Amino acid sequence: MKTMTVKIIKTCMAGLLALCILSFFLLVYDYTGIHVTNSSGATDYKWMPRQLKTTMTEGFAWMRFDENGFNNPDGISLASVDVLLMGSSHLEGVHVSKEQGVASELRNRITEFSIYNIGTSGHTIYHCAQNLSAAVQEYHPQKYVVIETNVALPDTASMLEVLNDELKDIPSYDSGALFYLQKYCPALKSLYKNVQDWARSEKGSSLPPMDNGESENGSAVSCDKAVLSRFLAKMRKDCGDRKLIILYHPQSSIDERGELSVTEGKAAMFSEACAENDIIFVDVTEDFCALYHDHHRLAYGFTNTAVGQGHLNEYGCEVIAERLAQVIKEDQKNELK
Repeated sequence: MKTMTVKIIKTCMAGLLALCILSFFLLVYDYTGIHVTNSSGATDYKWMPRQLKTTMTEGFAWMRFDENGFNNPDGISLASVDVLLMGSSHLEGVHVSKEQGVASELRNRITEFSIYNIGTSGHTIYHCAQNLSAAVQEYHPQKYVVIETNVALPDTASMLEVLNDELKDIPSYDSGALFYLQKYCPALKSLYKNVQDWARSEKGSSLPPMDNGESENGSAVSCDKAVLSRFLAKMRKDCGDRKLIILYHPQSSIDERGELSVTEGKAAMFSEACAENDIIFVDVTEDFCALYHDHHRLAYGFTNTAVGQGHLNEYGCEVIAERLAQVIKEDQKNELK
């Protein structure tokens, strides 16, 4: 009995030691950090203030979030924000260095404007639409709100959830045992996530839904134009006096002949509905094609990912920022006429 007790104690100690070593390793290799509920409602959640974020699984980046839990340099005054950026992990930009993200590249091109980025992982265009009114009230952007999306045809069911105020918030475990476990033992959060991914893969759904107007099985996503118009009208109304820009970047891939394949043309309905609702629609499909054909670079993917897959890389961020800067500068010129 005594021998068995000693073995159990040794096994537990070995397990704890392994968790400690793995947690320290993750601080450098892939520290996702902790997110907490955003009481302002501008986003469903935000990261802990000045929290460390590291990744070597998709791109290479080591950074800290700002004092508000978003990816911005320190010192930006929230009392005078000109351009507010909203969107998903592509806009959040934690897979590239802090200087290479869309927000930083845009600041370099429009130095006269104060730009603040609240792009947050998991925040699709539907979450951004639901949070838009609160975000405008929280940050009071003076000129523009930019919402990033890679959705070519917004899903009718999801838009209706927003219109009926039924879209569920992304949950945060910011109290209790789960909060402290992920805070002091990062390895447990990583293991939990990997088990979830494994379980989903067993059910044949390891990949997230495609945002190019198709479902995982290739069938067309339902996009009712009347609902889309109501959805965009709500967003335009929630923006108030400032202008709304919707930035669309398409999914892309390389075929067996080495040719770039993009979801070209599928955003036509989206573009038309934006024009009808006085929303500036920016489609960077041609810019991504030019990046590949003229410079032989892809907008997505890194040296430690599949070719052209995953999040925006530094080249994709730069192209988007360049196009956005052109659109904003042109709009400012038109206002002066």
